[in-house]
Amino acid sequence: MSTPMTDPPETQTQTEMAAHAVPARPRPQTPSAATALRRAAAYEWHHLYGLRSTWILLSVVALLAIGNGVSLLLVADANAAPTPAAVADALQWSPAATQVPMLALLLIALGTGSVSTDLARGAARTTWLTAASRGTAFAAKLGVAAASAAAVAAASALLAGAAGAVALAASGLPQPAWGQALPALLRFVLVLACWPAVAGSVAAIVRNRAGTVLVLVVWPLIAERLTGLLLGRLLGVDGLGGWLPFAAARAAMSGAPDHAPDAGDAAFAQAMLGSDLGPGTGLLVYVLFTLVLAAAGAWAYRRRDAL
Repeated sequence: MSTPMTDPPETQTQTEMAAHAVPARPRPQTPSAATALRRAAAYEWHHLYGLRSTWILLSVVALLAIGNGVSLLLVADANAAPTPAAVADALQWSPAATQVPMLALLLIALGTGSVSTDLARGAARTTWLTAASRGTAFAAKLGVAAASAAAVAAASALLAGAAGAVALAASGLPQPAWGQALPALLRFVLVLACWPAVAGSVAAIVRNRAGTVLVLVVWPLIAERLTGLLLGRLLGVDGLGGWLPFAAARAAMSGAPDHAPDAGDAAFAQAMLGSDLGPGTGLLVYVLFTLVLAAAGAWAYRRRDAL
């Protein structure tokens, strides 16, 4: 009677080990730059709109926008509708009177919050892991904030326009030529889209939240005017202040006058504007300034650690 053949003990051990071996884990793949940016943007979007403070801010903006529209009653009468320039100024949150649109001051937190809060509270490491790189995280923060600011600016202009149209109609006053104010309003939206990039870049450079807010408030209201005067005195060249960023932004949002004003009104309006640049040139100067400042902010953000 023949004995059945069996594998040697060494072969049996190798067979059992192979049967119970844990399959090799696939190596993690590094996502492409586009995928990493999309993930980081989605993270920033959900984080921003998951905050209660964001919705409180949007509610305040909506109420004030309605007030801007109703304020058109102050510049209208029974014989003449508000001029397109007056309409644009009201719907742009009066940028010449306050040197920057009041909406920009309300949206400071939109640009600075995600940068300064991450660095101060130690959440930046989570953001960096989600985005796979600090540069991608910073780009996502600025991109989401810029898109949000542009949407808020456009929505506020539409809401103010609707409120103004209803108020004028209810008062029996003529409607303005709304379409003629549209080019200035589109430039207003572009300027507001750049604002969070300016704010977020300043936050990355300064790193202190209170200091960032101080810079963003004092710079356009006071510091830029003084800088323009100083440059004119030192270099002996007039008009240099009109090429500074926020003067250029005001020029970008301005429109052609509706009629020839008298010399006194023209001088006052020009003094409030602070720039001789045309709207297109002003917008180009402000966008280039935003890109340069964003590059400096990205450099600072990549080289700073969370506390």
